[in-house]
Amino acid sequence: MGSTFRQQAAWWMNHSQTRKRKPIKPATAVGYQSYIDKWLNPNVGDMPLWQVDNKAAKTLVSKLAEANLAPKTVIEIVAVVKLVVASATDESGKPIYPREWNHEFIDMPTVKAIEQYTPTVEAEDVSEIISKAQGRHKVLYAVLAGTGMRIGEALAIEIGEPSNERTTISTDCKTISIRRSIWRGRKQNPKTDSAVREIDVPAPLSAMLKDFIGSRTSGFLFQTKTGRPLMPRNVHRDLRKITEKATFHAFRRFRITNLREIGVPEDILRFWVGHADRSITDRYSKMKKRTPLRVGRRSGFARAL
Repeated sequence: MGSTFRQQAAWWMNHSQTRKRKPIKPATAVGYQSYIDKWLNPNVGDMPLWQVDNKAAKTLVSKLAEANLAPKTVIEIVAVVKLVVASATDESGKPIYPREWNHEFIDMPTVKAIEQYTPTVEAEDVSEIISKAQGRHKVLYAVLAGTGMRIGEALAIEIGEPSNERTTISTDCKTISIRRSIWRGRKQNPKTDSAVREIDVPAPLSAMLKDFIGSRTSGFLFQTKTGRPLMPRNVHRDLRKITEKATFHAFRRFRITNLREIGVPEDILRFWVGHADRSITDRYSKMKKRTPLRVGRRSGFARAL
């Protein structure tokens, strides 16, 4: 345990990644560490841990606001402060420095008070992207739009026999079984327990995938010449050459919105996209921006192709 915030933060980062119960994912660790290095250690790192309270948090929030950070980012950074302070416990597991965080006193921003940047795409946009993309990228963008998969899940798809250790696609290309994700070129467990799932593939996409796979019987569905999975940053660079409007999550929002538009039951929808909670799915849906709503129409992906 550390006596300063900096020391405790270092202990907490190591413990969060190595503990047996719900260790954080590598991508999450990278994000936390960036907050600590860039914002927390320079501002509160040398403070004794017992002094990191509402007053210290208020000063920190003021500095983050002066740096023009987005409200959501400020909230995430302060959340790390809370976790670090709470991680200091005695031999009985009780918090050494219990806190009652006062958000009003701290002047914490609220995400709902602003319009978050959550880009999405429509069927016409997807059609244009797919028509302009080349080779494996064309099929990858179709998969993202037609299944709502996260980019790491899509890049983890392998051809071959089903396995609990791999994300695979069925031989008829009608089902994708998600068991792993790709992060920085390496396999890891999916984001959450709910991300372990099977996705029914739309018929037009299934046909496209069968043609794309051809006679291949093994390897990653989307791979480099050396057989490695594609890197998201390289895919993103290709996507940006086609459009500035789309992001990987824009395809995910497109799929969720269209599933709701055609009346897919919510429990099936959440299963397909890997959400445990409807409130999370609600954040992705752009149904309110669709007029008129014609439930029962052809899926947006079918229209996109």
